[in-house]
Amino acid sequence: MWFRNLTAGLSLAVALICPETRPAMAGNVSVAIGLSLSPYVIPDEKRGLEYDIVKQALALEGHTMVPQYVPLARVAKMMEIGRTDGAMTQQAEPETDNKFSEPYIAYRNVAITLASRNIKVERIEDLAGKTVLAFQNATTALGPAFKATATGSPTYREEAKQVTHPILLYLGRVDVVIADRNIFNWFAHTPEVTSKVDANQAIRHHHLFAPTEYRMAFRDAGLRDSFNRGLAKLRESGEYARIVAHYAPLMSEENPQ
Repeated sequence: MWFRNLTAGLSLAVALICPETRPAMAGNVSVAIGLSLSPYVIPDEKRGLEYDIVKQALALEGHTMVPQYVPLARVAKMMEIGRTDGAMTQQAEPETDNKFSEPYIAYRNVAITLASRNIKVERIEDLAGKTVLAFQNATTALGPAFKATATGSPTYREEAKQVTHPILLYLGRVDVVIADRNIFNWFAHTPEVTSKVDANQAIRHHHLFAPTEYRMAFRDAGLRDSFNRGLAKLRESGEYARIVAHYAPLMSEENPQ
């Protein structure tokens, strides 16, 4: 009996001293998720390309994802104040205590203009002097060159509700929208947009940015490792590819304009 008690005591001591080595216990995992990211996250339907990948990767390790929808700029804050176990659509930030997973998805952000206006945008610096509307946290996600150009411009702003982006672009209220092409295309075809503007106007995609890889952020290293294992299983089984194929019809093709 004393030996079993000693062994249990030593195991508890090791777990307390080295918490990052503990395996994650199966159960509910609260995840902060940014709003206005369809078709990657479709909140009203509790699904989406990114949503399904994260949910199923966690499920393969016995976890149940509990979504907490907040504006994109508040996702990281939810982690900081301890209101959630994990956060979706994050980039690795070494200065934080968060534990970041392997990349699980990439967004294709582009500069979008109306073809009729024939605006020349061949490099990031060409955005200077133009009215630019971007998604929240774009200056963090799109690299130092974009951040320098955006923060130095009085006509640059970010908007949480990305349904606003196509409305303002099609009305000619902004010169350039910076957005993932699939998100822009999704909202451009919603009744909220088509009832207000002519969404059939030709647009141009200006490819200024490399794909942006995103990771999950977790407060607990064991949960991060568990997610990584689930993600590997998802890919090895072919289910990851099936999720991508399922949402392919919602993804926009390259605009030939």
